[in-house]
Amino acid sequence: MKILILSSTPWTNDNSFGNSFGNIFEGIEDIEIANIYCKYGKPNTKLVSRFFQITEKSMFRNLKNPKVPSGQEVFMDESVPTDVVEPKSANLARKKRWIIMFWARDLIWKFGRWKSPELKKFIDDFKPDIIFQPVYYVSHMNRIANFIKKYTGVPMYGYVSDDVYTLKQFSLSPFYWINRFMCRAKVKKVVKQCEILYTISEIQRSEYEKIFKIPCKILTKSANFDEPARVKEEYGKPLQLLFTGNIGTNRWKSLAIIADALKEINKDGVKAQLKIYTGGLITDEISNALNIEGSSKIMGFISSSEIPRIQSEADILVHVESLSLQYKLCVRQSFSTKIVDYLKMARPILAVGPNDVASIEHLIRNNCAIVADNKEDLINKLNEVINNNNKLNEIALKGYECGKKYHNKADYNKMLSEDLRSKL
Repeated sequence: MKILILSSTPWTNDNSFGNSFGNIFEGIEDIEIANIYCKYGKPNTKLVSRFFQITEKSMFRNLKNPKVPSGQEVFMDESVPTDVVEPKSANLARKKRWIIMFWARDLIWKFGRWKSPELKKFIDDFKPDIIFQPVYYVSHMNRIANFIKKYTGVPMYGYVSDDVYTLKQFSLSPFYWINRFMCRAKVKKVVKQCEILYTISEIQRSEYEKIFKIPCKILTKSANFDEPARVKEEYGKPLQLLFTGNIGTNRWKSLAIIADALKEINKDGVKAQLKIYTGGLITDEISNALNIEGSSKIMGFISSSEIPRIQSEADILVHVESLSLQYKLCVRQSFSTKIVDYLKMARPILAVGPNDVASIEHLIRNNCAIVADNKEDLINKLNEVINNNNKLNEIALKGYECGKKYHNKADYNKMLSEDLRSKL
């Protein structure tokens, strides 16, 4: 079975897309994957056999000289020139979230000659049986997906991991809402052509099934939970709390609640400490809030290969979501794949964030984490588990059972394989 996947970023083992999609397809037998991607960089994965790259830069070159292709096949094991480095202007626009720059980019994709002979030859040579399409909140990606669906005529399956459609968002900018409505039209056209839409959470599945009137199923990151849970035999004194990941979109403020709570708890002696590993930008405000002597410390960047080791050494693994309305609505339907890693690790989870976002709601519903949304509640709950190894192990075991029930890799592989083959 040949599967064609269109992605924004290159498929690499150490970026979010590659990590998630590698996990989804790893272990499914008798498949071959080709990837068309539309950003700068080179791929790095053994799961994919062929790659094709299109970028704004390559389309500009093509507009200047039609003999220069607007896209090309990329090979991991050869020194083929590729568009690796993103222009500084594009990187700055993305960081600043400048809508006008996104519209300028969309115009490039609208008029650029990306429907090239080279792209069609790549698709024709691969001869896909199925398109497995991540549904993006980006018009040009959905425009390309619609073209590939029409060109090949093969069944398409959609996958969505963020809220790319509903109006349950917050912004005072009229440009934001103009852009939202423009993107929604392209999203709807892609989704309506899908046999099944895979969603990342129950909240998302329920809402999108009602909106789009097509079958929706939950598909998240999964792991092997066949072995007995290996909980810690001894917990640290002081307890070692660990956070790894992105502190943007105001997540650092939720970490600051933990840091402040630990400062209060440690007044009469250090009982628990938080270590924060992140590659994000650290402003003076963030540094002052999260670097608290004896209670909390920013450790800096750590490579993805080192994360499992430090997670296994930690006593409590920390997950946070922003409590602000704007960012809460952004992640309302999303499920953090990091939680599956935590459940697999069989360590107690501490989660701080709104109770009605998908990641936090999942932990509450399965009673498998310490959950709080304010400092006072957090202090009380942490005091209950400090020096209580039995309580910590109870939480860890419930987490492992939650992973076994809802995130078992064998179950997801069986479901996905059967779904994809059902339309062949």
